[in-house]
Amino acid sequence: MPTKTYPAGKPAPNAAPALPKAVLLGLQQKQAIINQVIDGHLPLSEAAGRFQVAHQAARVCLERATGVPGHTIDNEAVCRTIIGWVYLTLIDRPEQADRVSERLEVELRDLLNRNALSKTPPH
Repeated sequence: MPTKTYPAGKPAPNAAPALPKAVLLGLQQKQAIINQVIDGHLPLSEAAGRFQVAHQAARVCLERATGVPGHTIDNEAVCRTIIGWVYLTLIDRPEQADRVSERLEVELRDLLNRNALSKTPPH
């Protein structure tokens, strides 16, 4: 069954050409991850690992372009970022945004209680 897409908003018409391909690809991968999380096909812990991988190529590209070093964040922070992206993706559907965000908060609490979420990001 194909995953539904939840558009995050319309980019500015001239935004795409200005962004390097690695950044665009990373954003597309992240949105695909968010869509799978929203649909319940991807648990938060697995989504966090995939999100970090998708972010890595874009991070290196942005560091080169701006000269500003990127920073790594711990897995809990990645999970919280995913929850934020989910909420923003569903902002035009507030009941679904609340329901899915609440489900993810419960997943995060369970992971933290089980110590299944390390504080250090994967290398």
